[in-house]
Amino acid sequence: MNYISNIARLLILAFFIVIASYSAGNSTEIEDATVFVDAFNAYQQKDYLLTVEKCDQLNKVFPDSPLRDVTLLLTARASLKSGDNTRAAKSVTQFLTEFPESSLKTSVEDELKILANRYKKGEVLPYNKILLAAARKVRSDRMTQERAAALKLEMDRIAKEKAEQERVARIKLEAENREKERVLAEKRAKASIKVAIMLCDTAGPFPVGSTGNLPVDISNEGKNNEDFLLTLAAAPGYDAVLSSANKPDEKITQLHLNAGETFKGFITFKMPPGMVDGHRSIMNIQAVSAKFSDVSFQKKTVLISSAPLVRAVAKLAKQNVAPGEKLRYRVTVLNAGSLSAKNLTVRVKLPPKVDFQETSDVLFKKEPNGELDFKIDQVEIGKLVEINLDVKIREDCPVGQELRGHVEVDDAGLQRKAIFTANASVVK
Repeated sequence: MNYISNIARLLILAFFIVIASYSAGNSTEIEDATVFVDAFNAYQQKDYLLTVEKCDQLNKVFPDSPLRDVTLLLTARASLKSGDNTRAAKSVTQFLTEFPESSLKTSVEDELKILANRYKKGEVLPYNKILLAAARKVRSDRMTQERAAALKLEMDRIAKEKAEQERVARIKLEAENREKERVLAEKRAKASIKVAIMLCDTAGPFPVGSTGNLPVDISNEGKNNEDFLLTLAAAPGYDAVLSSANKPDEKITQLHLNAGETFKGFITFKMPPGMVDGHRSIMNIQAVSAKFSDVSFQKKTVLISSAPLVRAVAKLAKQNVAPGEKLRYRVTVLNAGSLSAKNLTVRVKLPPKVDFQETSDVLFKKEPNGELDFKIDQVEIGKLVEINLDVKIREDCPVGQELRGHVEVDDAGLQRKAIFTANASVVK
């Protein structure tokens, strides 16, 4: 399991989100991005308790922060690292509850999922893992001893029963022996079939929309020549095909291997364009004996995708505004994925009662419905693009009015759209 690599990838993802959402203005107020940077740096320095403390501060002061999802995940991982299994389970459960449709669900590690399930069942999750491991080992040893004793008793019982049956039913012995020999010969024949499938446990990341190739070796380690039926199971959209290294254009579904022979081939597949960054999908290759359908060998691999992860943060320059006031409306588009984002269309819907002053630091197109379209050629990994608009609060805007717009980001290459709600300002 690539637990460490998953942690590193998600931390880098969170780091880029934080940097992009950090305000470049002169406000002295505390920023959610600043607090998250503190938490992130604490995690890098392995100060996991401080990481949890900073994440708690962010959640308390900024309950509606767009960083809340990655904050909950960082809290879960830091709690797990610090030995607080209960806190880790609570945090990952809260993330799954608050963000049931989040694309980051596929990147949650198995350890956290297991803890969350145990927590939901009401189990007590202690801190001391060493004592827990020792207790499990003791229990495992005892169970092994008990199974061995039970097996010995059963073998003794079978031996006595068999002896009695042979004594009272010797006339049937020859027929029974012939049947046993037949069954034993079949078992020996099945047991003699030995296959080793060499395929990496984890592969990637592969860019979405690209074609991947995985080398695979299938070796006949038995003493007899064998024939096998080959199947390749993958999620829809991967179009996985097994082919020979000598004939890459020929799909392989059957295989004959002499004793000691090794087939060298490749699994060719397509990484679907709709996968999120870090998506994990299982692919399984199976070799079934052509003689005995119940004799099979299989090997699984986990394919990891690489994709852009685009976020947008939009807000007025001030949280409290006045009727008639002129100020800036800033839209920040960032890429927190592991692949560059290209050919983006950013559609900005300003809050009601806020008028665009026809000036922007980026070329735009104004739609009949009032939306502003901006073209962004590329956002590199870990980079951001800012769009600053001059706007004005209408004179007739009532006091107490909440001003909140939204931003739609359209990735034409990946055929993916995402809508982000802007931070709210209030007319005072």
